[in-house]
Amino acid sequence: ERSFQFPPKKMVFHILPHRSSQQGIINQYFASVAASLAFTIVGSSVAWPSPTLIKMKKGETPITLDITEISWMVSLMFLGHMISPIPTSRLMDKIGKKHTCLFLSIFPIASWILIYYGESPAYLYVARFFAGMWSGIISTVVPLYIGEIAEPNIRGSLTSLNNVLINLGLLFTFVVGPYVTYHMIAIICGINVVLYVFIFIWVPESPYFYILTGKRQKALQSLQWLRMGNENIEDELLTIEKSLKSQTVEKGSIKEIFMHTGNRKAFTIAAGYSVLKKLAGARILHAYASTTLPGQTFGLTPDECLIILGILNFVFSLSAVYFTAKFNRRTLLNISCFGCGTVLYTVSIWFYISSHFQTNDERYNFIVFISFAIFSIIFSIGIGPVGTSIKGEMFSANVKALSSSLTTVLVAIATFLINKFYLIIANSIGMYFNYFIYGSCCFFSIWFTLFYVPDLQGKTLQEIQDILNKNPLHKNSYNV
Repeated sequence: ERSFQFPPKKMVFHILPHRSSQQGIINQYFASVAASLAFTIVGSSVAWPSPTLIKMKKGETPITLDITEISWMVSLMFLGHMISPIPTSRLMDKIGKKHTCLFLSIFPIASWILIYYGESPAYLYVARFFAGMWSGIISTVVPLYIGEIAEPNIRGSLTSLNNVLINLGLLFTFVVGPYVTYHMIAIICGINVVLYVFIFIWVPESPYFYILTGKRQKALQSLQWLRMGNENIEDELLTIEKSLKSQTVEKGSIKEIFMHTGNRKAFTIAAGYSVLKKLAGARILHAYASTTLPGQTFGLTPDECLIILGILNFVFSLSAVYFTAKFNRRTLLNISCFGCGTVLYTVSIWFYISSHFQTNDERYNFIVFISFAIFSIIFSIGIGPVGTSIKGEMFSANVKALSSSLTTVLVAIATFLINKFYLIIANSIGMYFNYFIYGSCCFFSIWFTLFYVPDLQGKTLQEIQDILNKNPLHKNSYNV
């Protein structure tokens, strides 16, 4: 097997600062961005139906779908998301997290090829199923990869990058999609997959994987690149070896997840935040914004308002990379959940008054859009980045892959349910009730954070395991 080398040092870092104290941090950010670029592919896939369905109505696509076929196309993406995590967890234990992502990138490539050449609904069904599989794959793998390569003091910042890049993918498709042809958007998104593979191929595999597979020298080389300029690399490697040895005494299984106190608590926290993030309604809010928003707001159409919301999402999710590095994550979570809950209750009240009192005064249409805008900002700096990234640091090594895959499956189920019942609830009870549910979930997240989740800010992965195993219930003894 050829020697372990990293071309980015030659190809990329000549244009970056070369002080040894900074180089390791730069390398970790580069590796994390490279891995998280996978989420731009997901963001583009999630947003793709919005401009495409409009083109279908205008007869600008080679395929036309009726209502039933559209619902199948949407549902099959969720099905793919549910199916892929479990097999992925097995594969990444065999070939590593990096190579799992690179090998399985064939799914999004195939998805965009099928969309480009599609001549019947069946092409789109398979394409969306493959896109959903990719979403499940990278949601399972990438947070774990970043959690393992990151130093404790910047882990929160690095794991928030996936939220930035999925918003970038969404924004890109919302902005570009309406102005290019059906075939061109498939080409552009397919090129995005190729760029992701080309960039990610140059970064190292996680040192944790190399230790688990008995490749200590490769683990050392990986860590030397990730911690370049740090003099304590050998000490960190010994710590990793010791922690993995203690964490892998028991073979990972579903029973081990739920019967072991620390594993059960880790799974509850990771799954809880991941599901609560979905139940806060951010994705559903943006997915249906063009039909939920009142006709005209400040002279803007709902589609134009959606682009503004996408810009806000991206800009403030980018600022979250800074906030999560500088401020306590629990504090950001609680502020974010309180703000989101308050805004969603405001929207709920607006819809209740609008429907029950038959008010059609357009002077107050701005309330919904302004509320959505505030929600996008507050969500993006707290529960947005933390909701999916926290699982990257929670799990013991022997159950990490399986726990992450199960969490991803639960998220897929939650996503399916809120998408499935959004219009059903709106038509049977009232639109206000959707936003009342979402707001209530945000306030529940505050209780969950304060009374069950310990403060893990700046802790090593082994220290996190010690906290989870020795403190079965948070006693408010941690810093907030």
